[in-house]
Amino acid sequence: MNDIIAYIPKLGFPDAVIDYNGNDGLIAGIWGFDEIIEFKNNKIFLNEKLVHGIPLKVLQSTLNNWSDSNNVISAVGYIGYDFKNILFPHIKFKNDENNIPNFWFGKPKIVKIVDNFSNYKPLKNISITKIFDRISKKEYFKSIKKIKQYLEIGDVYQINRTYPINYKLKGNVFDLYTYMNWRIKPRRGFYLNIKTKQFLSFSPEEFIKVKNNIISTFPMKGTRPEGSNEIEKMKNINELSDSVKDKAEHLMIVDLLRNDLGKICEFGSVKTKKLFSIQTYETVHHMVTEVYGKLNSDSTFFKIMKALFPGGSITGAPKEKAMQIIDEIENYNRGIYTGTMGYIKPNGDMDFNIAIRTMTIQNNIIEYPVGGGIVWDSNPENEWEETKTKAKILDFVLNKLEEVC
Repeated sequence: MNDIIAYIPKLGFPDAVIDYNGNDGLIAGIWGFDEIIEFKNNKIFLNEKLVHGIPLKVLQSTLNNWSDSNNVISAVGYIGYDFKNILFPHIKFKNDENNIPNFWFGKPKIVKIVDNFSNYKPLKNISITKIFDRISKKEYFKSIKKIKQYLEIGDVYQINRTYPINYKLKGNVFDLYTYMNWRIKPRRGFYLNIKTKQFLSFSPEEFIKVKNNIISTFPMKGTRPEGSNEIEKMKNINELSDSVKDKAEHLMIVDLLRNDLGKICEFGSVKTKKLFSIQTYETVHHMVTEVYGKLNSDSTFFKIMKALFPGGSITGAPKEKAMQIIDEIENYNRGIYTGTMGYIKPNGDMDFNIAIRTMTIQNNIIEYPVGGGIVWDSNPENEWEETKTKAKILDFVLNKLEEVC
């Protein structure tokens, strides 16, 4: 069998799907978990039992124990953006009012590696209805003005400002993921069902990849609409490629990540590859660079996340001050959004995305945030339109769903 869908009649819907297309990615379905560790309400639970200790150290110890797995994957899960409250205790962030675990990892019971995840016929009973944006255009413009005050005095160089959009889902959550996967074919997609909530990530952005002790990260910053025809498509690609503003904004994040990697990599080994390259996805073009280095011999998942998380492309620069301003400006908790989802192999190799283009679903209510980087010469109208461009991925899917149903 070379498709996840083929296993469903026997095993049922998977509890997790790793949907990494491209860049030596892995596609796999996961059914059941032998063990689960999660951090919620400032408490660590291992198989629903309370565990005391430092969250990331307890997680690292658990992952070490799971590395004896006979499966090709020893752990899958996520770290939500709001775990920053634990990683940066010297910063007084607002309370995390989200009921989503700050991290969740499971040791897979059944893993099926497949060639693809695309043989899906859309169902007529899937629909998404927009409920509302949780911010008005006027409120968004006001927040941009506030951000520019911080930029003017030199506290930061860039801020990633986001807001959530809410939808109502009619139909099965896994059917929604499989259909959107069929339409979007994400490069770093991920599906995870933790019973009370489901996370559907259609991310194009790879956060970290570790293979043979080489760590790579792929900051994505700079966006243009895809274009309605080939002429417009090439015009938008060239405009992004030639944009001084986008290159400056992108380079800030590349430098931030070079510095972050320097904390855990051998001296002199951190380098960049394909600086300012343009990658095309459904509905948008993005500017992407690879930053990589050779890990120190004592590097662990704990040390990697402590050095790099959260990703610089979704905070701004400098990172700590940017997070403080985001905490002040944004009137919601991001939850898993702009965190990271991925997997770890028994040998320590790993692959994690940046959880953008990511839905959180609870009781068939969808939260889907969008955002973008704000710099001094950002035009509020253009930035507002960029967020709408990023939300068009749902319009694209919904329109296609209507066409085939």
